Amino acid sequence: MAVNKKKNKVAVMFGGVSPEHEVSVITGLQVVENIDRKVFTPYAILLNKQGIFEYYKGLKNRRGYVKIKPNAVNFGRDKKGSFFQTTGLLKEKIYIDAAYLAFHGGNGESGQLQGFLETLDIPYTSPNVESSVITMNKVITKQILSSNGISTVEGVSVRDEDIKKNVDEVIKNTKIKLPAIIKPAHLGSSIGINIAKTKVELKKYLLEASHIDPEILIEKLISNFEEYNISVRRIKGKIGASEVERPISKDQILSFTDKYQRGGKKSGGMASLSRELPAKIDKILEEKLKKLAVEVFRLIRAKGMIRIDFMVSADKIYVTEVNPIPGSMSYYLWEASGVSFREQITDLIDQAIADFSEKQSKRVDYRSDIVEKFITHNIDH
Repeated sequence: MAVNKKKNKVAVMFGGVSPEHEVSVITGLQVVENIDRKVFTPYAILLNKQGIFEYYKGLKNRRGYVKIKPNAVNFGRDKKGSFFQTTGLLKEKIYIDAAYLAFHGGNGESGQLQGFLETLDIPYTSPNVESSVITMNKVITKQILSSNGISTVEGVSVRDEDIKKNVDEVIKNTKIKLPAIIKPAHLGSSIGINIAKTKVELKKYLLEASHIDPEILIEKLISNFEEYNISVRRIKGKIGASEVERPISKDQILSFTDKYQRGGKKSGGMASLSRELPAKIDKILEEKLKKLAVEVFRLIRAKGMIRIDFMVSADKIYVTEVNPIPGSMSYYLWEASGVSFREQITDLIDQAIADFSEKQSKRVDYRSDIVEKFITHNIDH
């Protein structure tokens, strides 16, 4: 008689204290709807805008999100393992085997929650703390890639305090010629990104950005370019690149509206973006983009799955952004590559558990008597 394999209990986590909170909710609900319930038992957990974890018991689809009243939960760990526990009189404690992260921006994508889960010994699906910190800072990402010979768009970073202190001096010292793009260094989904064509606009957009991010990137505006996106993942030791997509923008640069408020309404999130997939490009450019994407994946020390955005102008390829937890999990890119969304979710969870197990095997338990000697030394004196 066949023995049923134990279902792994997975916390599907989304929301977050982030300007991209709503985008993350859409991604989280997409995962909840598509996870293989024959293999996993999912638990939908929202991190609300006040920083409180809430459990949507029995959530199976997007309609349930507005019908189910969530219960606040706390996370912890005891001798039996890692768990979350509901608050109130009737406390429910649920031990979990892994977390599927569907956060965008804020504290959910930039490393803080990854560190929190590592403290609790909970495997999770996104890149680790180190990689998340790197990729969620556009300036640091640019520095790492440029130092390894990978082309990025020319740019300089400025601090919010310098802008607030003397924005005119900042503009005077900026070597980037107009028109230029102003980008908050830590935000995604094109939030806070503007094109400045005059010094008046540059001053306005810098002052605006200084109130939403401590570091601002001023980049040269490239003309006559095409944008391309590729997802890269590492599954069972093999790093692979998805099909290449060419997003279709109605604005000069890909905006929040392009990404989430145009195109089809059925899928929602990044999946509703107007796109050409696979991109109609020659094989030489396609191979260059895929090879470069894999190289970037290695350089930023990624694990799991990410998305990398490119610009191509006058046959020169620029890496413009690395997304450690991409909108809609870039599932449409992998479906175009022949992998269903359900398979993708399973692959990432299984890989997260495998990565955690490998990391556990490298733990060093170094024992010494220095504490005893320290205590004894103080008692004697």
